[in-house]
Amino acid sequence: MNAVPQIRRIGHLQQDLLVGMYDEFDPLGAALGLPPPKVEARHAWVAAALKHALNLAAVTPAGEAVGHCFLVPGAQASAEMAVFVHQLFRRRGLGTALVNATLEQAREAGLRRVWAVTASDNRAALRLQFRCGFRPAESVSPETEMEIELSH
Repeated sequence: MNAVPQIRRIGHLQQDLLVGMYDEFDPLGAALGLPPPKVEARHAWVAAALKHALNLAAVTPAGEAVGHCFLVPGAQASAEMAVFVHQLFRRRGLGTALVNATLEQAREAGLRRVWAVTASDNRAALRLQFRCGFRPAESVSPETEMEIELSH
């Protein structure tokens, strides 16, 4: 588990790669119900995520996905971000690398704003977002909405 994963863009052809990661993911459903705990729902969720143009994965030299970050397009040159790192690869900077690579791709695609909705008690996710430049947004939900304005 010491090999450094490489971050790369992925698409629907790599669906099995992500399904493999999420089928081994722990804890399931802890991030506002994601990844979905039920197998069928989880596989459908992966397929839906891969329909979006911007998907990055962290892949080990052995070809296993150990992290995934994607953007769901929103209005006015913005997108919602989701990021997941396999439990055996957390606390190694992989989430930071995934988010930063995704934000760079978002800038290149012309996006101006990226946001993420996170459970207010998910301290690890909130620290990651702060580390990558996100700040709290105005929100009316009990979750914490974080955002970053992208410069071009």
